[in-house]
Amino acid sequence: MKDLFKKYYAQYARTLNEEVMPFWLRYSADETGAINNCLAEDGTVLSRDRYIWSQGRALWTFSAMYNRIEKKQEYLDRADGLFRYLKSTGRASDGKWNYLYTGDGELLEGDVSIYVDGFVLAGMTEYYAVTGNEEAKQIALDIYANTLDRLGRPGSYKVAPYVIPEGMKTHGVNMIFAFFYDCLGRVLGRDDIRAEAYKLACEVLDKFYVREKDAILEFVNVDGSFSDTPEGRACVPGHAIECMWFLINIFETYGDTEKIRLCCALIRRHIELAYDAEKGGLRLALDIDGKEPCFWNKPTYKPWWVQLETLVATAYAYKHTGDTWFLEMHKKVNEYTFAHYPTGYGDWYNWLDKDGNIGESAALPVKDPFHLPRALMFLCRLFGEELTE
Repeated sequence: MKDLFKKYYAQYARTLNEEVMPFWLRYSADETGAINNCLAEDGTVLSRDRYIWSQGRALWTFSAMYNRIEKKQEYLDRADGLFRYLKSTGRASDGKWNYLYTGDGELLEGDVSIYVDGFVLAGMTEYYAVTGNEEAKQIALDIYANTLDRLGRPGSYKVAPYVIPEGMKTHGVNMIFAFFYDCLGRVLGRDDIRAEAYKLACEVLDKFYVREKDAILEFVNVDGSFSDTPEGRACVPGHAIECMWFLINIFETYGDTEKIRLCCALIRRHIELAYDAEKGGLRLALDIDGKEPCFWNKPTYKPWWVQLETLVATAYAYKHTGDTWFLEMHKKVNEYTFAHYPTGYGDWYNWLDKDGNIGESAALPVKDPFHLPRALMFLCRLFGEELTE
């Protein structure tokens, strides 16, 4: 088994260090310190528009590469530039983070997505872990305070490029803020922040996991009850799978084995809901009762991020269960992803249709240095250290 894990480690490390990150170092640089990520597959810059969502993610990625993989000066230089850019661009006077700017700094869209705040929080946290920069720490704490207040008031925030149906709340908000708060709490040694993360994580299992459907649903009513509507029946298995490995990370440090077992079971359940046994890969979304049409954009598509989160989640689930089903599924998804997504230029195609053909984006019109390098970093850690011990 160790030989298999070493094989996976070598594959993931090579992809990260020799393909993916060289692509982003080569093609994304901009004199402002921000990244260009409205890119063609060959790295051609299509637009200098700045989604702050992506800038926060990129700050996390370059900081994490320096912090966790290799202390390469170019990674730190990119992180420094992104920090300076975000410090001067993106934050509104009320502390919320704006969505979209031109390359010249003109505001195009303001506070339309609390996810932007979350991704900037993640970037600032990792950057502080690398540099000890007190400004980054304070920005992270400001975002924490601002978002914690809003999370307690569903309806007080938006989630572009998605929409929260009236009278409902979305699983995605709990998912990312549980993980990002936990990361911030760990870096700062703040148990109070980690306690808020734990509460959000538990709410996923208590409210968004609808036991009679045995599924995590994307939307529930504000009181946590199930809504028998197209919106209420929407299940996005990739989000559930991603969320479960986030939660495992949180519950590990609490020794919460019962919740970890449930997370592992839910990883399997949502893989089984989404996996295309005939053609391979995992589809994006479905109606949990099988009704059509599904309340989600391009539900039959097979995005790169769903496959990547499944690779990470199956590694975590095997670590905690020893169940070879997770290794077998990891192998299937690994083979599908490496056969279909690499572009030949270093990065991966982001959106494929149900047949594995290149498709249009169902979210932002960007490439993003986040899901792919993040997954590869975690996979390197799991197969390079934790599973080979």
